[in-house]
Amino acid sequence: MNRMVGLSLLVLLVAVAPASAQYHGLREVRGDAGAFGINLAVGAPQGDFARNVDVAGGLDAFGTVNLGAGNPLGLRFEGAYLVYGSDHQFDLNTTYAIATLGVGPQITVGQGPMRLYGFGTVGFSYISAYSSFPDGCGCYSYGSQTDFSDWTSSLQAGGGMLLTLGRRTPVSLDIGARYLSSGFANYVAPGDVQPQPNGDVVVYTSRARPNLTIVHFGVSIGIR
Repeated sequence: MNRMVGLSLLVLLVAVAPASAQYHGLREVRGDAGAFGINLAVGAPQGDFARNVDVAGGLDAFGTVNLGAGNPLGLRFEGAYLVYGSDHQFDLNTTYAIATLGVGPQITVGQGPMRLYGFGTVGFSYISAYSSFPDGCGCYSYGSQTDFSDWTSSLQAGGGMLLTLGRRTPVSLDIGARYLSSGFANYVAPGDVQPQPNGDVVVYTSRARPNLTIVHFGVSIGIR
């Protein structure tokens, strides 16, 4: 799968060269300098990662810088934080999460109220399990600690659709999907942080590629 995502990234890089040379025919209506935005994201685990994880959800933030006014080719910076599990045992709240960060090319085509885009990024994935201690009423938590963490390299390839919310606004709905392909990493499955009656914590780890198929929905704001 890493080879497939890497090949997709290579195809995107090859495709953007002629597209960049002919960008005058593919000008964006809004956001000639680039765009930024935030999305709700939901990820479906793939491969061995799916044996212990059901679903991941969280937020995705991005920014793109166009390589010239109206040029469909840009540089995309993207980061996401997705929680794939949580539990409460012995007055200990544990959250299991994966964070990603990547950078790579993006090409946006079309004009008018609907545009399409495709992108590929290179970066890393950070997997963690951290706990906090709630107060007596459960109103807030304190004394957080990282029970386990690991990181690995990652590739992403995906695309989506931008729907402009009016002729005079640079705001668009952003609907898209991507595949996150990560290298092997250790991770903690939900329920595998086990607090003990004496206050100690026992952590059981698993190993897999934390791959995800991610869909996102949010807003993109063009920069003029």
